[in-house]
Order: sequence, then C-alpha cells, then structure tokens
Amino acid sequence: MNRRGHTHGRVYVRGAALVLVLWLMTALSLVVLASARGIRMQTQRVAVELERMRSQQLLDAALQLGIQRLMVETGATGHYRVWHMQFETSTAKLEIIPSEGLVDVNVASEALLQRLFEKIGGLDAGQANIMVSRIQDYIDPDDVPRGVGGAEAPQYRAAGKMAPPRNAPFDDLSELRMVLGMTPELYGIISPFLGINGQARLAAEAAPPKLIDALTGQRGLGDRIHSTPLGNRGDLLTGVAADLFSPSAARARGTVKLRATIQTPEGRWWQRAAWVDLSARPDSLTPWTTLSLEPTHRMEQPQQEVMP
Repeated sequence: MNRRGHTHGRVYVRGAALVLVLWLMTALSLVVLASARGIRMQTQRVAVELERMRSQQLLDAALQLGIQRLMVETGATGHYRVWHMQFETSTAKLEIIPSEGLVDVNVASEALLQRLFEKIGGLDAGQANIMVSRIQDYIDPDDVPRGVGGAEAPQYRAAGKMAPPRNAPFDDLSELRMVLGMTPELYGIISPFLGINGQARLAAEAAPPKLIDALTGQRGLGDRIHSTPLGNRGDLLTGVAADLFSPSAARARGTVKLRATIQTPEGRWWQRAAWVDLSARPDSLTPWTTLSLEPTHRMEQPQQEVMP
C-alpha cells in the first residue's frame, strides 16, 4: 500500500510539474510573440517615417523646380496645368492651381458654396444649406442668424463653443474649422478646393477640371473648357456652370497653389502643397514669396479626386 501510494504520489507530482512547465512555455511564447510583434511594428513605423522624409525631399524639389519654371514663363501662369518631373526612383506629379480657380468662402456666392458642400462635401441639400448659412453668419458683421440653421454667438454658447463667430472675413482658411457644424472630416474633404482670391465665381481656366466636373455635374466639361480657346469658353458656360464660373482670364503672376504628389517604390503615395505669391515684392529675398508650406502627408490613392 505504501509503495503504491508513493508511486501514485510521484506520478501526480511529475504530472503537475509537466503541466506547470507547459504553462510556463506557453506564457514565454506569448511574451516572445508580443515582443516580436512590437519590434516588427516599430520597425515598420521607422521605415515609413524614413520613406516620408525621402519623399519630402523629392516633393520639395518638385515644388522648387515648378516655381522656378513658372517664374521663367511669361504670361502663362494664370491657368491650371499639370507637370510631371522624373527623378531617379520616382516621378512627381505637380499641379499648378491659380488661386482664382479655388473657392473663396469669404465672398463666394451662395450657389457656389451650396454646390461645394453638396458635390464635394457629400452633404444633402438641407445640411449644405445650413453650413452655407453658418459660414455667412461667421463672417457677417451682424448678430442675427440667417435662415434655417444659422448660428451666431448664442448658438455657439449653447453648443459649448468657447469662441463665438468673429463677424469678419477669414484671414486663414484653417479658421473654417471653428464654424459650428464643421467636422474634421468635412474640412479635410473641402479644404483642398479652397483659396482666398476675392472672387464670387471661379475662373474656369484656373480651376482643376475635376472640380469643374464635380460642381457642375457634367463629366468632361473641365477638359473641354481647358482645351477651348479663351474667347469661345463662354459658349460652354451655360446653366449652372454660368453661375459658378467666369470665362475671363485669371491673373498672371498672382498667387498659386502648387501640389506635388509622388509614389514611392514601396507603392505608397505622398503629397505636399505650397502657396506661393509670384508677384514681385520688395520685402522678399527671392523673386517669389512662399506664403505657406503644408506638411507632407500620406495618401491612400494617387489623387483624392471628386467625381460628378
């Protein structure tokens, strides 16, 4: 009896030890896997950051080359165009967008703002109308809410907004994020199509073709406008297009937005944009003045295009 009891005891102890060892091995394996995963993720983050830095160098080079080319050209800076620049490992796409081809929310017509929020921002007609009213309330000098959904200081306080409408035009387009109801997502969608130019309508020759198509709902209209001589473009601007666009020429040697995009060998897309004043300024050390330079950001696709 005692011998069998000792035997069973040794078997039980050995079994318990084996289970304990297996649990320890499993726990150690999980720790190793977690550590390996953390190291792999950190390595990937470092690789992406290095890729961003290399891409930024190429994007900056494309922007600088584009500016210098614009300064050499005479009388041709007032229209939208796209250039491609070949580097050793990648090709950069450079868009030149005169400010007259973008929406100035300070003075844009209600029709243009309505189409901007509907066709670009993806809002329904009612939501777009509310945003138009709130933008106009934000910049107008009075304290009376406009139409349905307008918002002045009392509405901002009720929504928990610390800063009331400034009752003055936007000095910086990023201030648009302060408007009641403007979400980060909505601002991110419409901001590439905004500029400050003092025009209620867009200059058709300066606007990106895809923007023309989206705002008018007429696919291919932008390309047709850009391929038509200036004197004949008025024939294409009918109906809605006539309310949103002007056939007159954009100002040469004015303010332009340059947007550079590049794809890396790894297949990722990066973009950077700059606002540049091409007119001569006595306080500038260069023939042009860089007004702002946006951070380099990664894109999910080559171009965040809008479609009608």
